[in-house]
Formats: sequence, structure tokens, C-alpha cells
Amino acid sequence: MGGFIDKIKWSVANYVLKKKLRQLSRDKKLVNLHQAVSIGILYNVTSQTTFQVVKNLVKELTTRQRQVMAVGFVNRKSIPNYCIAANSGYHFNLKDLNWYGAPTNDYINEFINKEFDILIDLSLDDMFVFKYISGLSKSKFKVGRHNDGYLNCFDLMIKMDRTATLEAFIEQVIHYLIVFKPAESQIAVNR
Repeated sequence: MGGFIDKIKWSVANYVLKKKLRQLSRDKKLVNLHQAVSIGILYNVTSQTTFQVVKNLVKELTTRQRQVMAVGFVNRKSIPNYCIAANSGYHFNLKDLNWYGAPTNDYINEFINKEFDILIDLSLDDMFVFKYISGLSKSKFKVGRHNDGYLNCFDLMIKMDRTATLEAFIEQVIHYLIVFKPAESQIAVNR
């Protein structure tokens, strides 16, 4: 019975997302790391190690000229204590999702509607919540892991081996965000 209900949830979720994506209006533009004054980071809080890796990335990317906001999803009903540290970004959990997996949290809706120069989706898992937030983000340039189901969500998709670490993925994202020139058009990168 659970499989049937999951199929219904998945169908409704994708129907709603496709409808919202058709209505999405954003100022699509290739922005490299040196030009960016605002960056949004979305990630899956799978462990304290993941949390620390992203916290370090935020610190590294933040400058006097560049604001970086990180949002982490915790796939359970409570937020771990280590996420409550000062300057660690915003975290949300299963309680902040509706019945089919879309966020209902006001902060997440503000994050989606913020026109970041770059949105970096660091999620390595196929979860609807990441597809929803990345897909509907009004960011100018959206970067994430290659996934055929996310083709209409990102402007740049980086293909990584399924066993690749978060650190390896971040390294590739930063590399491409540095080397791209603004005159280049939408590119799909295979690595």
C-alpha cells in the first residue's frame, strides 16, 4: 500500500512543480564566482561532517563584497544540536514539508524568491525538496549535480560519479564558477 501512496505523492509533487516552473520568471544570466555579490547554498545535512564542510565553504566564499546564505535540510523531524551554532545558516526538517514533500516554511519561500547571483545546490541525493527549491529559485545562475530529472532546474549541471564525495563536488563547482566567462552561454559540463 505504501508504494501506491508514494506514487501518488510523487505524481502530485511533480505535477505541482511542473506547473510552477512554467510560471517561473527569472533574470537568467551566467555569473562567475568573481562577479557574484550574493550566493545561496542548498545542501542536505547528512552528518556533522557535512555540516562542517558547508560551514567552511560559506566562510571561504564570504567576503566584504559577497553575501553567502546557506540552507540545510535535515531529513528527520528534529534539527541536530550541532546545526544550532552561530553563523551556521538556516536549517529546516521534515516538519517544514507538506504531505508531498514541498517546503511550507516562510524562510524557505524567501530563499526561493531571493535573486541570488548564484545558487549552488550541493545535494547529492535525489530528493524532491531539493528539486523543488532549486527549480523554483529565482537565482540568476543555478548550479547543481547532473541528474536527468533536474534538467529544467539548473543552468549548469556537473556530472560526478555516484561515489564522489561532497568535497570533490564542491571542488568541481568552485573550479567551473571561477573559469567561466560571462559571455559564455548555458553549458552542461560532463566530468
